[in-house]
Amino acid sequence: MHAHIGHINKYWGRDRGGVEAVLHAQAVDLRRREYAVSVLACRRWGGAAREFPMGIAGRELVAPVVASMPVHFGFARAVRGLARECDLLHFHLPFPLAEAAALRLDKRIPWVATVHAEVLGHSAWMRYLQRRVTERFLQRMDAIIVSSATNSQVETLKAHQPRIRVLPFGFDLSAYLVLNHVGARAGGRLRVIFLGRLVAYKGIDVLLRALAKIETGTIEAEVIGIGVELQRLRRLTRELRLENRVAFAGHVADAELPRRLQAADVFVLPSRSAAETFGVAQVEAMAAGLPVVNTALRTGTDWVSVHGLTGLTVRPNDVEDLAGALRHMASQRDFRLACGRRARARVRELFSIERRGAEMAALYEELLA
Repeated sequence: MHAHIGHINKYWGRDRGGVEAVLHAQAVDLRRREYAVSVLACRRWGGAAREFPMGIAGRELVAPVVASMPVHFGFARAVRGLARECDLLHFHLPFPLAEAAALRLDKRIPWVATVHAEVLGHSAWMRYLQRRVTERFLQRMDAIIVSSATNSQVETLKAHQPRIRVLPFGFDLSAYLVLNHVGARAGGRLRVIFLGRLVAYKGIDVLLRALAKIETGTIEAEVIGIGVELQRLRRLTRELRLENRVAFAGHVADAELPRRLQAADVFVLPSRSAAETFGVAQVEAMAAGLPVVNTALRTGTDWVSVHGLTGLTVRPNDVEDLAGALRHMASQRDFRLACGRRARARVRELFSIERRGAEMAALYEELLA
């Protein structure tokens, strides 16, 4: 058995969001490589527990959520206990509760942090306090991981460049890569699909408004996911008279996702803010052979799927630009299919867990040595 790695994140369960999908893939891969793996996370009051895969020691602390952050007064004690058991701690940011807890610990083992995104959208004083905590926390890291070179240049990381490692995320994509892409036949209605949490920064309302600009009978959309925006998006769908063109599928089980993506033609990620830094769902869609329409956020999102190569990139919050990209995908079948083939090839090359998991394990061994 290799070393014991402890992962710390806000939540557990790949269906909770992109960060959790990354954590799940890394934890399972580490077990496959014969590391001991423990995970410490929170679960909001009333939320359903998520199972941990066999061989992974997981703990969820039930906590209220304040300003999008779980708050558990025993979390620092839990982090201290995990640190005593492990040979290396891996934190997933942003997670102010864990960052503050770590500042109170004696550091006897290597610490690693993956910065998935910066904290956005809170009041000025909360952002100030968060920056102060994060700055002190990052000073204690032995390595700081980001998923793309673009993300290494964010304001939070400018003072920490020597310890930054660019390690794109990897996933087990075998269930998608074996699919034969189906999609619409020539002359059929284009099937657009979105997969993700229904939250404001995802820009699903922009997608709906773009569909309303496109001729009826040309494009239909399926929205997979749950979240606080669901009722507002349903109302907007009715207001735009899109009920016969847009289906809200809710939560879809992991085992069903490959089939849903296989039947679509284009994946759309219309995110409007830098809170979207990678876009795990677009990687899964690319593995299934779908081209992607995403937005130019100057994060890693439009590096994952590249304009003109694996899809199209449009301006965020631009209804007309998104509508134009969807029309292009609908009318240019050869371009669409070529983008899908290149998307699958790019995923095989860059985002397999076999390659990225080996790189992460190599970093751990370097630090443990």
